[in-house]
Amino acid sequence: MYGLDEKRKQLLEYAHSISDEKAARKPGEGKWSVLEILEHLYLMEQLVVYQIKQAIKQGDIQQTSEKPIHRTTERHYKVEAPESVRPEGTFQTIAEAEDGLKKTREATLFLIHNKDEETLKNRVFPHPAFGDMDLTQWIEFIGWHELRHLDQMKETVEAL
Repeated sequence: MYGLDEKRKQLLEYAHSISDEKAARKPGEGKWSVLEILEHLYLMEQLVVYQIKQAIKQGDIQQTSEKPIHRTTERHYKVEAPESVRPEGTFQTIAEAEDGLKKTREATLFLIHNKDEETLKNRVFPHPAFGDMDLTQWIEFIGWHELRHLDQMKETVEAL
């Protein structure tokens, strides 16, 4: 659903190919390690689930146009991560990161399996780059965001 499983599978297959030692190393000043990238993805999905719940609870019914969220993977366009989704060194191993990502995915799936599509299509909240997106687009965005950072993980490992 929403392409989340396929994109997560790609992310984890790559993560499993990296040793914990290599995953903890930063390629340079101000750059994130693979573990920090995974933590960012964990925090981001957690935040999106929270925002979706808030939009359903408090949001007015409104619609917005489809956004080109597939372009999230285009890494030449930089978006500064909000403070709330910046890594703080929570994960020490790939296994810990995978466990965290599994928990946030369970929360995402629980949320979307218990909401009808009309509700998800008729609530919105803003994205820093795309503007207002409906909740179905936010759910799909999670997967595209993971692929963006899969590319970042590959760049990070190459730079080590």
